[in-house]
Amino acid sequence: MPSKIFDIHAPSPLLFRDGKPFGAAGGTETSARSLAVPLPSTLAGFIRTQIGVKSSWNWSDGDTLKNAHTICVSGLLTRDQKIVLPAPRDAVIYKDKAQILRMMCLKPLELPNNAGTDAPESINPLAITQDVKAETGYAFWTKEDMTTWLLNDTPNAEKLEKIAGLPLETRVHVAINKDSKVGEEGQLFSVGYRSFESKSEAGHHRWSIRTRVKLPDKTAISKLGHLGGERRAVTLEEQDIGNWWDCPTELKTAIRNSKYLKLVLATPAIFTHGWKPAWLEATDSANMPKGLHGLKLKLISAAIGRREPVSGWNIRENSAKAVRYMVPAGSVYFFELLEGNQEKILENWLKPVSDNEQDRKDGFGLALWGVWK
Repeated sequence: MPSKIFDIHAPSPLLFRDGKPFGAAGGTETSARSLAVPLPSTLAGFIRTQIGVKSSWNWSDGDTLKNAHTICVSGLLTRDQKIVLPAPRDAVIYKDKAQILRMMCLKPLELPNNAGTDAPESINPLAITQDVKAETGYAFWTKEDMTTWLLNDTPNAEKLEKIAGLPLETRVHVAINKDSKVGEEGQLFSVGYRSFESKSEAGHHRWSIRTRVKLPDKTAISKLGHLGGERRAVTLEEQDIGNWWDCPTELKTAIRNSKYLKLVLATPAIFTHGWKPAWLEATDSANMPKGLHGLKLKLISAAIGRREPVSGWNIRENSAKAVRYMVPAGSVYFFELLEGNQEKILENWLKPVSDNEQDRKDGFGLALWGVWK
């Protein structure tokens, strides 16, 4: 199936619920919180819906739903038409005693002979060279800075652009009586929305969500739809396929010449063993992510954020999905290649590496590959 690129534009702020229940004043929670970015499954469901609307699919038909789930969707944020990526968790930005921005790179600690730790799976801890307080607000990096980092180099911290992500816009509402259709006195609640416009020292910025879709032949997509909570309107604008991000030439060369490989998650991933990919020990290559067949990778260390929950609604079974936990975007895995040709890894550039095939089709675990030695 050919791939197409679409930018999702939101003329008004959107709500990406975090799943926690809430109500008006008097309840346990009076705020509806929004995730920083929509879940990959949210984007996948939206794109499949847009295709179904254009093709007049019968959503009550089981075969139709099954076929819809085979459509592969990936998504990343863009700012001013340029892709931005979650900051890698092995990078620490801080200010030194002179209040100058610096960057510390966390790397696996090389243990002396006969030394060990209580780290899980016998992995090495990360070496922290000094005790510092990390600066906030650097949630996303440009492609250029990420390329430098994946090449085992350090960007100039003072020139690193401070990209915090989609701004949070909180609005206060009043509960409406369903019978009288008027506001209930004292029944207030707040909703946090994500705005697709922001300001910085560089000026005014416009955000969008860039999606890559493998469309079946002769399949069209509706360019007007509703995304997130409250069904707010969004539009789709088709982009040239070149507006996706291909692996830079210098990074391809570095990967071909190194057996010490680094994986940075551009979107949250779902692994069978929680934080650790099951494909590391897989013997059957049939269900492995593309580009990992025939490779034997040894996990040396990892820089992983706190687990994040994901659920949703199963329209085929008309029931809520069980809660699962994701490895957050920006998490980093350090590998040593023991067997195979590392050039195969390049087939997996910005492709999903989650264990389950359906999770990969939903865009969980887009992979950025680099070197760490």
